[in-house]
Amino acid sequence: MVSRVPLTTLLSWIWVAFTIEADNAVEAAGSERVGRLFRISLPMWANGLRLIGEDGISVAELRARARAACNIGGLERWGWITVGDAGGERRAGYGSHRGVTSGTVLRVTRAGAYARRLWPEVAASTEQRWRDRFGGAAVDPLRDALRRYAGTMPSAPPEVHPSDGFRTHVVEGPAAEEDGWLAGLLGQALTSLTLGHEQGSAVPLPLAANSLRVIDDATVRIRDLSALSGVSREAVAMATGYLERHGLAQSGPQRSITLTAAGRAALGDYRARATSGEDEALRAALEAVVSRREALAEGLVPPPGGWRGEKPYLAQTRRMLADPAAALPWHPMVLHRGGWPDGS
Repeated sequence: MVSRVPLTTLLSWIWVAFTIEADNAVEAAGSERVGRLFRISLPMWANGLRLIGEDGISVAELRARARAACNIGGLERWGWITVGDAGGERRAGYGSHRGVTSGTVLRVTRAGAYARRLWPEVAASTEQRWRDRFGGAAVDPLRDALRRYAGTMPSAPPEVHPSDGFRTHVVEGPAAEEDGWLAGLLGQALTSLTLGHEQGSAVPLPLAANSLRVIDDATVRIRDLSALSGVSREAVAMATGYLERHGLAQSGPQRSITLTAAGRAALGDYRARATSGEDEALRAALEAVVSRREALAEGLVPPPGGWRGEKPYLAQTRRMLADPAAALPWHPMVLHRGGWPDGS
């Protein structure tokens, strides 16, 4: 039931749904101009490409302005930016962080400049569609409830890595102007609540919400975890590998997985943290949106030829369209694979 779902989960459902809708719209608009797969998700724009102006920016300044690390190698590899001055040739370390320092200058390519123009338009049009579908009576209270979290958080949940268990990290930087766009407010609030949850936690929130919670006391086939959690198979592989390496889970017959005593203790820690000290005004505003499941699902329909409408992602898209709250991740898995909110 919605009233029993953690606040971070309600916020995650709404942020992920908004992000998927915006990503789909950008893919549809940019596919003919840039390529069939517009390989960038909202977090990569919000915490990276959005802040790289025509004159370029140093890596250190970008991190401080975004208040988060950015997948510089990915943006370069996907054709959105150039890294340093390689004299028109590919630099050593192309598509990776090798050779990148705090003083390295980043500049947008022609495709990146186009994406920087397109994304603000899509973010605004997506928000307007939400206002049309859910009504101002739902969107305005949500905006008001989110504003208390604006300020020094990134505008989207930062990329996480299995090397440290998918923990969220924020870079210190100057206070920015308040995000006026709904996705930015959602991202700042979700990042703030995630950091609060993870202070002293046994397991970071993305791993606990999407893996420990789903496995629980059962023996689960690894192949089923993607459908049960709402995150991609690639993200599941990273998560289960981490759980096993750190003694939180163990593999069983027929590629199954169960939690160890340490894993069950970490699950208990997650549940205790997830239900404490909640913001009731924000909860009420989020529930008003989540309760409109048909309206939420309407925005998740992929464009013709879009990658979310094709195998192997079509099955998950159909689950989201049937019941978003049952199929969306309980927390984003923003990975190095392009920033997609479900780790795709």
